[in-house]
Amino acid sequence: MAFTTGELSSIANAALDFHFKGQPLPQSIQDKPLLKLMEAGRKNFPGGKGDITRPVKGKYEFEGGQATNPGDLSGYTHDDTVAYGNIAGIERAKFPWREVHTGWNCTLTELKIDGITVVDSAMGKGTSNHSKREVTAITNIMQDKIETFSEIISKQMNDMLWGDGTTDPLGFLGVQYFVTDTPAVGVTGGLDRATMPWWRNRYKSIATASEQIPEVFHSEWRQLRRFGGKPNLVLAGSDFLDALIVQLREKGYYTDRGWKQSNATDISIADVSYNGITFQYDPTMDDLGFEKRCYVLDTRRLYMYAMDQEWGKDHNPARPHDIYAIFKAKTYTGQMCADQLNCHGLYEIA
Repeated sequence: MAFTTGELSSIANAALDFHFKGQPLPQSIQDKPLLKLMEAGRKNFPGGKGDITRPVKGKYEFEGGQATNPGDLSGYTHDDTVAYGNIAGIERAKFPWREVHTGWNCTLTELKIDGITVVDSAMGKGTSNHSKREVTAITNIMQDKIETFSEIISKQMNDMLWGDGTTDPLGFLGVQYFVTDTPAVGVTGGLDRATMPWWRNRYKSIATASEQIPEVFHSEWRQLRRFGGKPNLVLAGSDFLDALIVQLREKGYYTDRGWKQSNATDISIADVSYNGITFQYDPTMDDLGFEKRCYVLDTRRLYMYAMDQEWGKDHNPARPHDIYAIFKAKTYTGQMCADQLNCHGLYEIA
């Protein structure tokens, strides 16, 4: 009793389809709120040249760059000469779309060890019906590989989207590329943040010994909304959340039921939120050494773009003539993009 390579490939495809159906990137093992939100808000674009471009504008004045420019609002009387100015200022942020690949293989030797024979023939002649044991065994092997493959994709995609684009120059850009602790330095999307103050995220280092985090957020939230921003995602490391909760608890405990009743001294605290937006703990931030950081994002202005029909695309490469194995792969084509930066903030405790 044996499988043909075609049957083996079919079983692997079925396992892939079952596991990935309805969830482009399964969230498992460790929570990945950034990845979840980026997946939920993903936009599509058609294939084309190498850049995804977004029109942005932060300069609303007549050309000239002086205190008074031709066309500026000014008084006149009778036959005074008046001036007309030129209006420009549209910039285009450019983000090159990238392709990323991940894949796995299963050698025929692995299957032999588990008592499964593969007839390496295109026609599959000489095979017979499979026993229940063989089908169960091969399904279990494939299921284990697919579940592991799923978590590998999820974890590595999440790590990439948290990066700054330097670890893998051909990979996707990440949050650190757009939201930085040096917002007045560097280039984002081809635009120089040093010369364009409106093309910068908010950043503040908080001295918890002298500053209250809730008060800082009360002030900063106003600035994040100043130019039309609508923050909807707050991600924080464990130390930042601990410091926030300590400051809240320092305000004191109160009870209207006395201290001896059941649950009267429950020291738990519900998830903290601001303006209806919950401070979410993102374990990846601890993995990256960002325990003391908090990112406030507007996912309307920071999002993933995926090329039409090229996101999570399955590939079934033919077996090379000199390797006895089957191969499966997935590719993703797109890029993280932004069309506004001053609606995002990075806050860090000392």
